[in-house]
Amino acid sequence: MENIKNAPDPTATAATPPKSYEKVKAYQNFINVLSQIIEKHGAEVLEEINHDI
Repeated sequence: MENIKNAPDPTATAATPPKSYEKVKAYQNFINVLSQIIEKHGAEVLEEINHDI
């Protein structure tokens, strides 16, 4: 029982994610949006590039 009393509270450290997680999440969101744009308009852009050459 003494070990349990001295154990750190796991909810204190797990409550907030680290700042690096927010950056990674923002980057993942950016890449997802960018890939959706490429999927939607990529063929048009490539076609325009081919016509200009």
